[in-house]
Amino acid sequence: MSKIGYSTIHVNTFDPMNEFKIPSHNKRYSGSSVSRQFWMVLIVVGVILLLMYFMQKWGSEELVIKTTSLSYTPEAKQGVIYHKPNFSLSYVEQYELPEWVAYELTVGMMNQPKTDRYQDFEPDPAIRSRSGHYHDYKQSGYRRGHLVPSADMAWNKPAMDATFLMSNVAPMTEAFNDGIWLELEHNVRDWSRKFGKIQVVAGPLFKESDTMIGDNEILVPRYFYKAVFTVVDSTPHVVGFLFDQEQERFGSLEDYIVSIDSLEKETGIDLFANLYGNWDIEIALEKQYGENEQWTFNEKWSSQRKEKFSY
Repeated sequence: MSKIGYSTIHVNTFDPMNEFKIPSHNKRYSGSSVSRQFWMVLIVVGVILLLMYFMQKWGSEELVIKTTSLSYTPEAKQGVIYHKPNFSLSYVEQYELPEWVAYELTVGMMNQPKTDRYQDFEPDPAIRSRSGHYHDYKQSGYRRGHLVPSADMAWNKPAMDATFLMSNVAPMTEAFNDGIWLELEHNVRDWSRKFGKIQVVAGPLFKESDTMIGDNEILVPRYFYKAVFTVVDSTPHVVGFLFDQEQERFGSLEDYIVSIDSLEKETGIDLFANLYGNWDIEIALEKQYGENEQWTFNEKWSSQRKEKFSY
């Protein structure tokens, strides 16, 4: 009877919740489950962050692509047109030089991270008649002068590399290339930030020049030009420059402003055709000598040039 009583007491004092307690040997399982959940959450968060990063990157690249499509390219007069990443040129085999280079420059490009330079000057394999060679410039006394500045394309590696192809290069004196030509390049980049978007055309003139350098007989141009077009509040604006690189000393950039009409007569190239809106506006603007209230110059770049060349 005592055993039965003990048994009865045991049943009556039994805690049914004990049946639902996790056995002691499962405690380690519980801890590892929580650990796995933690790492799974961490991985999911990491994947989401990576997706957000790449979506932002792709969106940025898409914006760049949209803003770098060439909306204007002149017609070739003597050369053959070649399209490079984000710029075009018309290459003249007779002189081993482009008669023009053309590109669009935007504030979006200028705001992109800059690419480090790894490329050196190289012949352009795309030129069917073969381009000049960097060896042509050795001991010639002339610099390999960029027509599309590498700094204008530093936001995009393929475009920047393409500026070092010899099809984008012309012989320039040190004083010209590192002086007023560089000063103008700085101001052009400033204008792209100011206006948001500009069109640029630049090149040499093939007149009053008979000096050749290198085995490929590259012409040394005496004159170089650059023209810039933009639209402000639906109103087109344009400015042109013409330089004689044989000058010993250079004045202010304003001294080299010329009309677009005069550049067209010298080059035989119709600059910025069909961009003005109508023929009357084009005629009127191309005869003007720039609008100084729009095309302002940064004194910083002028001071740097004058300090470098001590004048």
